[in-house]
Amino acid sequence: MRDLVELLFAYRFLGREFLAWLWFQSETSGDELISVPEQEPVNLMVGDKMVLETGDGEYRETLVLQGSHSEHREARLGLVQGKLPEEMQLRLQRGQDEWQFTLKAATLEIKGLKNKNAPGPQEGDDDQEGYFFDQMYQVEAVSAILDGLFRSFLQIRLSPAWEEEEMPRLLDWLEA
Repeated sequence: MRDLVELLFAYRFLGREFLAWLWFQSETSGDELISVPEQEPVNLMVGDKMVLETGDGEYRETLVLQGSHSEHREARLGLVQGKLPEEMQLRLQRGQDEWQFTLKAATLEIKGLKNKNAPGPQEGDDDQEGYFFDQMYQVEAVSAILDGLFRSFLQIRLSPAWEEEEMPRLLDWLEA
């Protein structure tokens, strides 16, 4: 178990960079859909809550931003100062589905998943099993999309294109 914890800690930066990359993708794609390997394209938006951190242990500095998109400017300043996303609220839209959730960088854990267009449980509804399976479908659908996006991120991150193309675009985005 200790090895797993050490691995999570050692590679936590990848989750943080992935969240920063998702944020970058959401703001630079405009109205275009983002392609996801082996999935339909999605619309990706950053929600109203974000946690940025720098350092570890007692030297950790945390910036929590919650509110309108105007706060994203302050968050981008945090990125310039070396803070990376630790937690970010995201919205994904694909076809009729529109999901909202929080993604944690360290474990890529999905928290608080909701689909705006999926029916919730109804009082007196005897089909609790149907509701359960619908919720499982929602988790699987979002997980598959995030897996595809993470795969795309890693392909870029581990290639020479990261330094040659993606980093200059990221820096231009931060300065905008």
